[in-house]
Amino acid sequence: MGHATMTPRFICLLMLSLAVPGASASAGEPAPEPPPASARGWFENPTRTRGLLGSTALPLHAGEGFVGQQALFATVAEVGLSEGVSVNVATASFIYSMARAFQDVPFSLMGGIKVSRPLTARLHLAWGVQGGSFDTDLYLLDTLNAVSVYGILTYGTPDAHVSLTVRPFFAWGTHHSGSLMVLPMLGGFVRLGERWGLAGEVALSPVAGISGTFGFATAGARFMGRQWSLDLGLLAEQQWKDTDNPSVLPGLSFLFHWR
Repeated sequence: MGHATMTPRFICLLMLSLAVPGASASAGEPAPEPPPASARGWFENPTRTRGLLGSTALPLHAGEGFVGQQALFATVAEVGLSEGVSVNVATASFIYSMARAFQDVPFSLMGGIKVSRPLTARLHLAWGVQGGSFDTDLYLLDTLNAVSVYGILTYGTPDAHVSLTVRPFFAWGTHHSGSLMVLPMLGGFVRLGERWGLAGEVALSPVAGISGTFGFATAGARFMGRQWSLDLGLLAEQQWKDTDNPSVLPGLSFLFHWR
């Protein structure tokens, strides 16, 4: 697979994963009786609001949040403003600044807002908006911008859940007039011990736009404490019209959590 054909799809993946918001119960409405934090008496899972790259609709508590490196490349921060609303910001500039010795660092910043509503004790619906800009000198895309709306349906508990995300987004660049794409994603997590579990996601982009049609899958192990989490996994990506082998990359996330 050539470098030029890989670049736009991985830029899209990076922008889609830059902002990884949590969610919280809808403000002003009584929430259904929640399940216990853990049926086995473990501490509450601080990573319940996110997958390896995507998000879930499970709630953050008001004032709860996290900050750290997501998928190695993105520095992310998210906080629940209330029991109904959370906001997030993210950037790749920190990693780029170290890679380029703090010279000619490209600008990147994304932000978003997310609202979640519990439908039952185990079923949550979330929706939100994200947008931002990513500067790059690769593949004739001096600046790539994107705006996304999305919806997430999650079934389960903080220790075991499945999420379906539908995310249409509009992207445009310095040398690209703009196009609408969509990224459906299915992900899940299961906690196998108090301090670890397994997570995975599959997604596809069936509509060609600023990049060609492609699909990807993630799988990995998640380790956690009350105030930290570490993800170790793999990302495999394949262009639909490409006969080459999938591109496989290692992934690492380390986040500090507070409540």
